[in-house]
Amino acid sequence: MRVQVYGAGTSGSFLYSLLDGEFKVGIKDVRSSPDCGCAWGTVYSEAKGLYGMVGINFDDYVLVKPEDIIINGLRFRNLGIVTFDRKRLLDDIWREIDFTEVKADLVIDATGCERALLPKIENDRLYSTIQFLEKHKNEENLLIYARRTGYAWAFPLGDHLWHVGAGEKSPTKASELLQIFRNKYGFKGNKVCSCRGKIRLLPPSRCKPFLYRNVLGVGEAIGCVSGFGEGNVPALKSAWILYECLRENRLRKYEERIIREFKWIENEHRFVGQLQAGRKLTALHLLLKVVSTEAKRTIKPSPEALKCLINYSWRSIVC
Repeated sequence: MRVQVYGAGTSGSFLYSLLDGEFKVGIKDVRSSPDCGCAWGTVYSEAKGLYGMVGINFDDYVLVKPEDIIINGLRFRNLGIVTFDRKRLLDDIWREIDFTEVKADLVIDATGCERALLPKIENDRLYSTIQFLEKHKNEENLLIYARRTGYAWAFPLGDHLWHVGAGEKSPTKASELLQIFRNKYGFKGNKVCSCRGKIRLLPPSRCKPFLYRNVLGVGEAIGCVSGFGEGNVPALKSAWILYECLRENRLRKYEERIIREFKWIENEHRFVGQLQAGRKLTALHLLLKVVSTEAKRTIKPSPEALKCLINYSWRSIVC
């Protein structure tokens, strides 16, 4: 089978690396080099295992493992989140890629929020992001500030460099939220560079079809981004699932396997949706599912912190 991948971001470049040597594969990207926007954080053990499948030592790109994650003032012990140099990692992958197009039997849409080849999503949900690289001497914890309609963050990158940004329903609202975050945590000035972008905040079940004619989606194009904006590991896992389906000649199972793998993403999006809609009991029920999942992957909540998180979520709903 001949496969053409469009988009050489996290999912597209990883899929190309998996397929190269086993399939006739081409890849193209509209950019001349990878961008540095967003996606500086990931779950270490999962990223290391997946990149190891294509011979990449993920440890070479890890920047910081924050001791704590602070969410709206609540402190949680960090279990597995690290920041990493995504741009350098992609730069290294791109150097090994022969960018070309082949006459393909199967075309892969790995174009992220653009979803350039698959049909447009009905009632799509694209949030605006504003992002900065900045110099600060703050303690190297991972900070998040969330409200009903968006979230802001600061990720430490080492040597006093930080990735600071916000995602909201519009650029104006994102700027407003980021200013609230800056005032709360003291991240002001010292900007190195900035950019704007979009992020799709819909789960896979609401990003169908995955397959249209001979075009198949992967990564953010089919909603593989969590309700809290985590996209690196889901992008890699979706590419791995597609690779397995291709090897096993079971593309008909691809959609089913994606939905099953990312049930936890569905729960996160449902939690955020219920929170925004003010449905208290459903939101709190989903919160317990979300915390149960993340306690195995990313955070270690103390009983006191969990109680505070539940109380905070309840206040957010009724505010």
